[in-house]
Amino acid sequence: MRLRIRLAKVGLARFLSHLDLQRTVERGLRRAGLPLAFTQGFNPHPRISYASALATGTSSEGEFLDVDLTEPVDPGDFVSRANAHLPEGVRVLEARPAPEAGDSLMASINAAAYRLTVTGAEEAALRSAAAAFLAAGEVVVTREGRSGPKAVNIRPQVYELTVTGPGELRALVQTGSEGNLKPEEVWAGLVALSPDLSGAELTQVHRLMLYRRDPGTGACAEPWRL
Repeated sequence: MRLRIRLAKVGLARFLSHLDLQRTVERGLRRAGLPLAFTQGFNPHPRISYASALATGTSSEGEFLDVDLTEPVDPGDFVSRANAHLPEGVRVLEARPAPEAGDSLMASINAAAYRLTVTGAEEAALRSAAAAFLAAGEVVVTREGRSGPKAVNIRPQVYELTVTGPGELRALVQTGSEGNLKPEEVWAGLVALSPDLSGAELTQVHRLMLYRRDPGTGACAEPWRL
C-alpha cells in the first residue's frame, strides 16, 4: 500500500534542511510503529519519496511525499500515529491512498504557490511593483551558477503574482525538473522594477501548495490524484 502525505514544516522546524527533514520524518514514522516498506541491499531505508525539496528557512503547509507500506493502514490512523512521534513544527496534515499508476510524485509537480512576507513596504508600492512585474516583457535578475553569476529572465517562470494584504504577496511560480524559481528571485525582480521597494525586506517565505499546472490552460491540480 502507498499513502500520499501532505506535510507541514513550520515554526523553528523551518530551519531544518531537506536532508534533516527527511531524517526527522523517517525517525518519527519508525517510532510510530507504522509498517514501512524498506529498500533492498546493504543499507535498507524506508521507501519514502518527496515531491520537491524545500529550502532551509522556508516554512510550508504544502509538502507532499509518498510512503510505501507493507500492509494497509487507515489514513486517519496514519496521521494520528505519525504526529504522536514527530517533533513540534513537523506535522502530517492529511493522508490519502496514492494513485497506483502514472508519473512519480516528483515528475508530476511543476508549480508552487508561496506567500511572501515583506517589511518596510507600503501596500500601494507593492501593488504597483506587482503590476509592473506582470506587465513586463522580461524581468532580469542575477543568479549564481556553477560558472559564476549570470543574468536570467525570470518573467516566464512567474504565473501569478498578487498582493494579498499589507506586506504580503502570493506568487505562483515554476518548480521541478524543467525549471525551479526561488521566491527570493521574485522579490529581487520586484525590487529591480520599483525603486520604492529599495528599503524593504523579504522577511519570510511560506510554501502554500505544490501543483501540477497545465501549460496550455494554466489550470492547477493538487498532487492527490496525479
